[in-house]
Amino acid sequence: MEILMDPLEVMENSIKAYKLTTKYHGNFVDLKRALFLGWYCNLKDPCKFCYMSTQKNKIKDPKSARRRLEGILAEAILMKRIGWKLEFISGGYGYTPKELNRILELVAYLQKSKQYLNVGIIDFEKLNLDLVEGIVGAVETVNEDLHRYLCPQKPLDKTKDMLLKAKEYGLKTGITIILGLGEKEKDIDKLLDLIEELDLDRITFYSLNPQKNTIFENRSSITTLEYMNWISTVRLNFPKIEIITGTWVDKLSNIGPLIMSGSNTITKFPLFSIYGKKEGITVEKEIRSTGRLLLGTFSDIEVLKGNKKLENTPYVDEEIVISEENMKLLESLRDAINKKIEEYISKILKRIRS
Repeated sequence: MEILMDPLEVMENSIKAYKLTTKYHGNFVDLKRALFLGWYCNLKDPCKFCYMSTQKNKIKDPKSARRRLEGILAEAILMKRIGWKLEFISGGYGYTPKELNRILELVAYLQKSKQYLNVGIIDFEKLNLDLVEGIVGAVETVNEDLHRYLCPQKPLDKTKDMLLKAKEYGLKTGITIILGLGEKEKDIDKLLDLIEELDLDRITFYSLNPQKNTIFENRSSITTLEYMNWISTVRLNFPKIEIITGTWVDKLSNIGPLIMSGSNTITKFPLFSIYGKKEGITVEKEIRSTGRLLLGTFSDIEVLKGNKKLENTPYVDEEIVISEENMKLLESLRDAINKKIEEYISKILKRIRS
C-alpha cells in the first residue's frame, strides 16, 4: 500500500474517533470470535489469500474437513461462559440450508442469542430467520481490480444484492474487509460509499495474516498507522456503525491504537492456545490501557471452568425456540458436548502450566 497519509492527521482523527465512539457506544470493548464449521471451501477457485485455498487439494473428502457438531457446540457454550460473542457462524461454502439451520438453531439455543451468519450467498426462504441477527458479506476488498483477481468466485454484485435483501427481511448487515492485500489509500472513499449504499450496521476489518503457500506468504501486512487511518475514517463518517478489528498474536500492540481509532471490538485470536497465558493477559491490558472497560475475559480460569459467573458480559439472554427434532439431537449429544468442553479446558490448563 502506498503511504500518502499525513500521520499527524491520522492521530488527530483518531482522537476525534475515540470520542465519537464513547458518545455513541459507551465506554466498553468486547472480544469476539468467528465460529468456524470446517476447513474446506467448495469454490473451484478459492480466494488467493485464504488458508483454505492451501488445503483444498489436500482434502479428498470435503466432509472429512468439517468439524464435529459436538465440538462446535462445546465452543459455543465456552464462548458464552467467558463472555465472547460470536462474530458470526462461518466456514467453507457448501453447507445445505438444512445443515445450516440445524447448526444455527443449536448454537442460538445454547447461547440464548441470535446469530450472525457469514456463509456465502444466503437462501433466505430456507433459513430460520427468527434466530438470525444479521448477515455478513465477505467483501474482503473494495478495490475492483484486486477483488476480481483475488476473489474470482465472490462477485461483489451478488454480495451487495444479498445484503440489501437482508435489510428487507429486517436483518442487520455487515461486511468483512482485509487490509494489506494491495489496496490504495484512495480506496477508503470506495468503502465509505459502499457502507452508505448498503446502510451497514457493522464492519469487520482484518489485517492480512500472510498464509504459507499463498501468493502473500512473504508479504508484510499494513502498518499500525495505516490501519488506524481506515478505522478512524470510517468512525468519523459513520459514528453509529459497529467496528470490529482483527489482529494476530504477533501484533498485539495494535490493539490499543485500534481502540483509540474507533474500534468497538477486538477479534481474530487462536483462543484456546493463549487463553490465560501472557498473550491473553496482554490483550486485556491493551484494552484497559485505553481507558475502556472490558466485557468478557481472556484469562479468568475459574470463569472458564464454570466455577464462577462472569460479571461483565455482552450477552443479553433472548428467548430461543428450536424444532423438536433439533432439541432431541441436542439431548443425544449432551455427553459428547460435555466431554469436548472438558477437553478444551484441559488443553488450556496444560498450556498455561507448560
